[in-house]
Amino acid sequence: MKQLTLKALFISAVAALSLNVQASVSVYDQCIADGDLVLKTGKEKGSTAAQAIDQKVSVRQCYAELTKIEAKYGDKIKGRNPSYFMTPKDRVTWSKLFSAIDYKQYRGTRYLMGVYYR
Repeated sequence: MKQLTLKALFISAVAALSLNVQASVSVYDQCIADGDLVLKTGKEKGSTAAQAIDQKVSVRQCYAELTKIEAKYGDKIKGRNPSYFMTPKDRVTWSKLFSAIDYKQYRGTRYLMGVYYR
């Protein structure tokens, strides 16, 4: 009986942990997922189907995430391209987020070419 109780306790702990992991998906990850979904749907089914997708986060929230990345560099980026000052890791996250924002707004080279040449 004792082993059964320990097993049940372990299983419930794993279930609670997995629920916490699913709930902790960041806004950045949701922006990237929305952008990829819009791009994929646009390539496969066209722009009308891509525009009918219900997106999880707004473009304003994605821009707020972009601002958080840029805020690390302060006044250095005034009047200049922020990617010039960024570390390689920040540059990659910044550019992915920028592309995802374009896809969420149904623009950007990859989206427009994918929809046109599908």
